[in-house]
Amino acid sequence: MDLNTKLMVAHTRLAHTFMITLGKNLEELGLSVSHYSILDHLDHVGMAKTQALCRVALLTSGSVTHAVNQLVEKGYVHKVPCAEDKRVTWVELTQAGKAAFKTVQTQHLTYLNWLFENFSEDEKQAFIDQIKHFGLSITQKIGLEQE
Repeated sequence: MDLNTKLMVAHTRLAHTFMITLGKNLEELGLSVSHYSILDHLDHVGMAKTQALCRVALLTSGSVTHAVNQLVEKGYVHKVPCAEDKRVTWVELTQAGKAAFKTVQTQHLTYLNWLFENFSEDEKQAFIDQIKHFGLSITQKIGLEQE
């Protein structure tokens, strides 16, 4: 197997293992990975358009709409129609959503600390830098916008 194929296989296996592991942990805490991504973004920005949530959660608009509706049912977010453009909907974190997210986030960060305890801060930062370098290089090469 050539080196590029090995790289692709190693990355794919790591991404799959990582998403399965994180997904299980978040499910045990009562959220899906998509829900966590949406709540995390809203916790940082306050309100966001559905389009922005698509980018941060890596979902289609239909999947984000479904996830947001589930979060509305839980009382974690509410939708706010845009006054200037009726086609646009803003999503905002509720007080219940903030409290639930903080609880889940605290437990999830404890899990991540345990998961990565065998790696030094330097190793983690070097890995992040390499991932960003590969991502930027590939997106530039194929003409995609870097998020």
